[in-house]
Amino acid sequence: MHVKYNHPLTTDSLLLLLYGTCFIHLFVCIDFVYRADYQETMTTNLNDLLAQTGITTTNKNGIISLNKSKADVDSDEDDEKPAPFKMPRAPPHVYSCFVVNRSSEAIDCDVYYNGRPEEDTFNEVVHVKIPAKDEKYFPRKIFQPDLPESYCRWVKIITKIHVKRANGTTLEVNYPFENVHQPIRNWEFHVREEGEILSKPPTRPANILKYENLDEYER
Repeated sequence: MHVKYNHPLTTDSLLLLLYGTCFIHLFVCIDFVYRADYQETMTTNLNDLLAQTGITTTNKNGIISLNKSKADVDSDEDDEKPAPFKMPRAPPHVYSCFVVNRSSEAIDCDVYYNGRPEEDTFNEVVHVKIPAKDEKYFPRKIFQPDLPESYCRWVKIITKIHVKRANGTTLEVNYPFENVHQPIRNWEFHVREEGEILSKPPTRPANILKYENLDEYER
């Protein structure tokens, strides 16, 4: 089938067709360059942003994969490690004690016992006069605060030693006492001619059955 054109192509028509074709090719090239430059700019901005967070990027087959730095991975692993178990420290409680008067004059001594924490009901103060070069033993004190609902037995804790000399000066030591690192009985407090009260471990074996007055269930 043959098509006949009533108006054959002229020189102006050919030039117009050529200009149109060139314009289309130019538009395609500009669009390609713009898209490539935009993609490169976006990738650079993304890399800069991720670099601030310690994450690196790798571009493979047009796909961006995110990789954390080794330092961040190690940090995450450290955060996930559980804290090691630590045995709670034993309380430095003194349940009974000797007050030794090493001075040349008699002293007035007050020993403070505390019962349950944040409760004054079972607190107690024992007052004695200790002659020169003598000593006094302050035994362990047991109480049952919840009778008759409970037969639980509590032990009072010595919290303060207060001493008044013959000349009126006073000395005092308070819980926690120096050198005490665990619950203990028969601790010693030495009152000297001069200086502060010394807090010392037991210097001699103590007969617990004699001093503590243990009942038949504790022997």
